[in-house]
Amino acid sequence: MIKHALALTTALTLGAFAAHAESAISTAGLKASETVVSVGSVTAEKDGYLVVHATDFTGTIPGTVIGHAPVKAGESAEVSIPLERKAKAGAKLIVMLHEEGDNDTDFDAADKPATSGRGPVQQIVTVE
Repeated sequence: MIKHALALTTALTLGAFAAHAESAISTAGLKASETVVSVGSVTAEKDGYLVVHATDFTGTIPGTVIGHAPVKAGESAEVSIPLERKAKAGAKLIVMLHEEGDNDTDFDAADKPATSGRGPVQQIVTVE
C-alpha cells in the first residue's frame, strides 16, 4: 500500500511540474533571415507573444520591437515571426517572450516580458 501511495504522489508531483513548466525559448531551430525569425520551440506559462527586438550596437540590449507572433500557454513548436522591417545580415536580434497583460488578443504595452529566475525569457539570434 505504501508503494502505491508513493507512486501516486510521485506521479501527481511530476504532473504538477509538467503543467507548470518554466517559460523558455529553445535555441534549437532558432534562426533569423532579413524578413522572418523562426523559433523551433517555446514554452510559455501563460498566453502571450514571441517578440523580436532590434538591439543596440552591442547586440545585447533590446530596442525597438520589429515583429511579434502570438503563442498559447504550454509548448509551441515551429513559430514564425514576420518582421515589420528588414533586418540586415549579421545583425543581432533579441527574441523575447511577453505575457498577455490585459486579456485582449493584441500585443501592446500591457504585455510585459516573461521572466524566469535569470531575468527576461529571451534568446539572441544573428540574422543570416
